[in-house]
Amino acid sequence: MWKYYTKIIQRQSPGGQLCFVRDLSVCGKLKQQTQLEFVGTARIDEKWQQARPYGEMPGPSSLRMLSYFLPGGALRNTNLIQMNRRMREMYGDIYCIPGMMGKPNVVFTYNPEDFEVTYRNEGVWPIRIGLESFDYYRKVHRPDVFKGVGGLVSDQGQAWGDFRSKVNPVLMKVQNVRQNLQQLDQISKEFIDKLETQRDPRTHTLRADFHNELKMWAFESISFVALNTRMGLLTNQPDPNADRLAKHMGDFFNYSFKYDVQPSIWPFYKTPGFKKFLKTYDDITEITTNYIETATKRFECNEDRKTKCVLEQLLALNKQVAVAMVMDMLMAGIDTTSSACLTILYHLARNPAKQEKLRGELLRILPECKGSLTDDSTKNMPYLRACIKEGLRITSITPGNFRITTKDLVLSGYQVPRGTGVLMGVLELSNSDEYFAQSADFMPERWLKSDLASDIQACPEARSRNPFVYLPFGFGPRTCIGKRIAELEIETLLVRLLRNYKVSWLPETPLQYESTIILAPCGDIRFKLEPVGDSM
Repeated sequence: MWKYYTKIIQRQSPGGQLCFVRDLSVCGKLKQQTQLEFVGTARIDEKWQQARPYGEMPGPSSLRMLSYFLPGGALRNTNLIQMNRRMREMYGDIYCIPGMMGKPNVVFTYNPEDFEVTYRNEGVWPIRIGLESFDYYRKVHRPDVFKGVGGLVSDQGQAWGDFRSKVNPVLMKVQNVRQNLQQLDQISKEFIDKLETQRDPRTHTLRADFHNELKMWAFESISFVALNTRMGLLTNQPDPNADRLAKHMGDFFNYSFKYDVQPSIWPFYKTPGFKKFLKTYDDITEITTNYIETATKRFECNEDRKTKCVLEQLLALNKQVAVAMVMDMLMAGIDTTSSACLTILYHLARNPAKQEKLRGELLRILPECKGSLTDDSTKNMPYLRACIKEGLRITSITPGNFRITTKDLVLSGYQVPRGTGVLMGVLELSNSDEYFAQSADFMPERWLKSDLASDIQACPEARSRNPFVYLPFGFGPRTCIGKRIAELEIETLLVRLLRNYKVSWLPETPLQYESTIILAPCGDIRFKLEPVGDSM
């Protein structure tokens, strides 16, 4: 039978080697072992000796933690944000949750000094335990397709470092990303055209589910960047395979939360639900591979182009790298981007004065509604980018950033041994007056470096001076590789939406969120979209 498990081993041999071991085995035969980093001998310095022992850190026992989720328990039916908040109320700004089902213990900290210590000591191959099902699927279930390539989400150590070093020049290079501006702008125009067919001209409300429409825009956008292919998801006749792929991506997030985030027995026993999950992976792999094959044939027929798209550059590295990276981009680039865009739009809708100031900037960039965005016209959009930062400050896509320590650390006066998970609660601190003055207020001006006009004055003193408090895309070598793509997509769509419409929030209640792998808007989501036109 298949066996799969992950464990952390600390060896006190000369050199003090920390090994992160992932065993993928068939019938007991070892297939892979990942060794991460040499980190020196165990700490004996004065700061370590004076710190309080790890065992004295506040936090529940395993049984107490399980009881919190039982009927009547303190964390019963809570989402991730509520859970973190209640645990902080019970145990303070640093506490430890015991690992279960083979997972490491996790220290939760709400101290930005701890964030810096953790990041500064993460090494060149930071460990961020990702979606373990990815690794199982790609390396054990489908080695015929991936041939040992795990990808950025699940690989660790040198395997991760080698993969990242290959794809970084493709996905982090500004020119490679911005060459997609014209097509992404066209997709945003088509999104506006589709909204017009769904908008009631009397009430200015939509007959369709706005969040779902945003997901289709996000999928159409990331599909073009990753596959150089238009899916037709904003038309009445989408590609049938694209429609299937979009549905599978939605299922993927729900499955992955169940099997990768929540405690699960799948590493020891493959339940019917997990087997269904693997079938979803199979369908995603098959459809994605077919799209890549079709695009490859198209590239071969047109070899004289001066610039090569993202997919061509990935294929030039290695086919398995291309397939894994494209799948990761598609999986990561739909719910995250659409949720971020909706969140920022919500804050602008709730703050009409800020929205009007932004529209003044957009009128300069796009004097005519149906004009085209260019590299030159979009270079100088300080207020738009400040609005995006402020929206992501108030509601980031995840409540915190995660690392596994590769060295013994002292966090908030406690010894934290290497091999321990550390969750840095950035969302809570980003919404604290201690770090952001008037933190409950949507204040884009706090991100401006200089005054833009008499009514748009910079107020950088209203934000934290500690750079580790606001990190929506992470930090260091494992910074989100899709950062530039996501920013370009969000900027392009917000320009189009707010240049064409005055947007208002209709529900009486604030925007609600559910948490799976990310924080996603849910519940009553309704906007009023009043046309602006060219007469302003």
